[in-house]
Amino acid sequence: MLKNLLDLTKPDPYFAGTVGFVGCTHQDLHRDMTAFELPTAIPDSVRRSHDAVRHAYIYAYFSYDLLTLAASQTFPCLELALRERIGHQFAGRVDKRGRPRPAMLDELLKAAKEQNLISSEIEYLSKMRNMFAHGSETVLNPPMFLTTFEIVTDVIRELYCGP
Repeated sequence: MLKNLLDLTKPDPYFAGTVGFVGCTHQDLHRDMTAFELPTAIPDSVRRSHDAVRHAYIYAYFSYDLLTLAASQTFPCLELALRERIGHQFAGRVDKRGRPRPAMLDELLKAAKEQNLISSEIEYLSKMRNMFAHGSETVLNPPMFLTTFEIVTDVIRELYCGP
């Protein structure tokens, strides 16, 4: 439900500790995200996308549903990073109708792995992406989000800065 205008800056009940799990502060959420800073060597477009995910996580303090939004935007951010780094290798591909056919996340991850651009475990990332892209009733909590976001952030760092 949409929050009342006067309640917009009040913590969501999940974070306030009145329902769900033990409460935490927006400072706790901000501290979580400071560990996921990207190096300046990474393109600005990727850094902006990554920062949007970090902000959604922090603002989930006020609306818990933003945690799911942050999780779902983690994968387009990863795909953007991969396209920026190796997408050119798939240029010129077309589908049966002659329309451009860019590489999908799974193809990009496998190509980056085969080229030793990343060493992170990638097997479940495409499955996680599909879960969010096609809708899910999964209820996340911050630790669940952080586990995936850490892997994605590590993959992005490796892509541009090496293992």
